[in-house]
Amino acid sequence: MLTEAQKTKWDQDGYIRLEGFFDAVTRDKISNGAEEVARWDVSDDKWMLWFEKTSDNRKIISKAENFLDYHDVLRETLLADGRISETIETLLDENARMLKELLIFKYPDSGGYRPHQDIYHVHHNVPERMVHAIAAVAIDDSVPDNGGLFFTPGRHKEGLFPMDDGWVINSGVSDTFKWEPTPWKAGDLFIFDDYAPHYSLPNKSDRSRRALYLVFQRASSGGPTRAEYNRMKRAYNPPEDGVSDLENLKLPNGILYRD
Repeated sequence: MLTEAQKTKWDQDGYIRLEGFFDAVTRDKISNGAEEVARWDVSDDKWMLWFEKTSDNRKIISKAENFLDYHDVLRETLLADGRISETIETLLDENARMLKELLIFKYPDSGGYRPHQDIYHVHHNVPERMVHAIAAVAIDDSVPDNGGLFFTPGRHKEGLFPMDDGWVINSGVSDTFKWEPTPWKAGDLFIFDDYAPHYSLPNKSDRSRRALYLVFQRASSGGPTRAEYNRMKRAYNPPEDGVSDLENLKLPNGILYRD
C-alpha cells in the first residue's frame, strides 16, 4: 500500500522509488531469468534483441524486448501476484494495461543514454499519448558510475521538450535542467512518468546495472495493444537478425552514445 507521502512525491517529481519491493528469493529469480534472456539467440518473429560493440571490439547485449511470453519464470514472478500493476493503478488513479517489457543490461563498457523522454507515441507516429508510467525492476544496484539514471524533478508536467531526430532533448534545453541522480538497490521498484526527462552515463565500472522495465498505459487511453505495439516496434526499430556484423549492428535507439 502506498502512503500519501509517496503519492505526493509521484505527483510532484514524476518518479518514485519503492525500496525492497522484492525479497531476496524473487530478486534471484529475476536476475537469473535476465541472464538467460541475455544468452538467447536472435529471433525473426518472437523476442527482439539489440547489441553494442565495446571499446575492445566485443559484442555485448544491450536491450531485449517482447520476452515475457517466452520465459515462464520471469512472467510469473513479475506479473502473477499483480503487485506491480496494482501499484501503477494506485499512482494513475485508474485501471492500467501493460504495453511492453524491456531489459536494459548495461553491462560494463556499455553506452549511455542522452537526455530524453520515453514518448512512445511520438516515436511511432501515434496521435494520442500511449504510455503513462514505467516500472523499473532493479536487478542490480544502480549509481551514476555504473550507468544509473538521472532525473530532473517536476519537469514531467511541462509536456514535450524540443528534440532532435533521434529523440534527444536539445542540449540548450537539457543543460538548464537541475539533474539529480536516482540510485537504487537490487530489489527496488522505481516508477517514472513517461514525460519525465532522464539520462544515464556510459557504464565505466566493472559492475552491471541491469533493469527490467514494464511499460503501462492508462486503460482509458486509445493506444495500441501489446501485440500491435510489438509489430510496430519490429518495423520501426528492427532488432538484430541472424547475420550480425559487429561493425553494422542495428542501433537499439537514437539516444544511445559511447565516448
